[in-house]
Amino acid sequence: MSLDKNILKRYNQGIATEEEKSTVEAWFDQYHGEEALGDQEVLAMLDSLDEKVYSVSTKKVISWNWIIAVAASLVLVVGISFYWLNSKSNNDIETQLAQYVAPKSSSPIIVLDDNKEYNIDSLHIGDTLNVGKYFITKLDDGEIKYIINPTTTDIVYNTVRTKAGSTASLMLSDGSRVWLNVNSEIKYPINFSSDMREIQLKGEGYFEVAHQENEYGKIPFYVRGKTHTIAVLGTKFNVDFTKSNVTALIDGKVSIAKGDLNDQVSKLDFNVTLLPKQVYSEGTVSYSDNIFQYLDWKDGYFNLSNRTLDAVVQKISAWYGIEVVVDDSIKNSILYGRINRKKSLKEVLSLISDAIPLTYELDKNVLYLKKATQP
Repeated sequence: MSLDKNILKRYNQGIATEEEKSTVEAWFDQYHGEEALGDQEVLAMLDSLDEKVYSVSTKKVISWNWIIAVAASLVLVVGISFYWLNSKSNNDIETQLAQYVAPKSSSPIIVLDDNKEYNIDSLHIGDTLNVGKYFITKLDDGEIKYIINPTTTDIVYNTVRTKAGSTASLMLSDGSRVWLNVNSEIKYPINFSSDMREIQLKGEGYFEVAHQENEYGKIPFYVRGKTHTIAVLGTKFNVDFTKSNVTALIDGKVSIAKGDLNDQVSKLDFNVTLLPKQVYSEGTVSYSDNIFQYLDWKDGYFNLSNRTLDAVVQKISAWYGIEVVVDDSIKNSILYGRINRKKSLKEVLSLISDAIPLTYELDKNVLYLKKATQP
């Protein structure tokens, strides 16, 4: 049985007629590979993952045909009855969860060298903040940029801090760009010295470090964390200093050393080196076929692909500002798909619960997820 690709496109866009939907789903059910599809076509069919979230019990390699069949069987339609809408108490939980909506705008804070704090959202596009020794302006894309007198030699530090549900981006004085995830903080000099660039990070950030040289050669860039330091010459990478100390390299090369903030950089042993598509996690280096999954937060998604439910809810917890506790019986369940972070917590959990049947208990600001009892 063949299928018009235009019908597939309409199906993915959500504009197919009921007859066309039935045709597509019937095609999925009987598909055995007699009609070859390219990888890009298959990915496009699976890309609308707000409607296609599913789980598997192991991390074994899965064939495209199997993925297509499973994804089709788990097509989610907004408005269908979910597992937890079966009692008055669950309806009460639904009402409470609906209050946890995605942040409508970020509200990061910038802390100046005199400890004065400013809400970055209070700066409008094109506005310039005069703080005496330098200026801070907001670019068209919302990014913060410094304007500094080139004769200034004083080392002045600022801090940008994000809260639950907020992110931030800024351009450092050397042209390097930084994006901060939720509940994160970066402390940096508004003007780097001529021989070394060093910043401190708490939480998670994505860096695009500018290449710089002086008369002696390349100027290194160091990202200092509580227990690890990353040495960079010019590259793109994501670093998560929250719990797991994960560094994912997109482009270039970085070296990693263990040591706290009191250790001098010159005394650290940078004995781990990452190449593109490699990931460092708690002393172990591995290769990732999908390195960009570590940038899901920057692109506005929760990337569920090949992640445990326990790992996913950590990101959900930080974004919505709610503590989530997962029962041991389901915490290692593997999910696939992605969900837009603009959705409410209720919508996110509803999508996940169609892949992993869940029951919810909400006690104050703590959400408990347990395995649903099969009827």
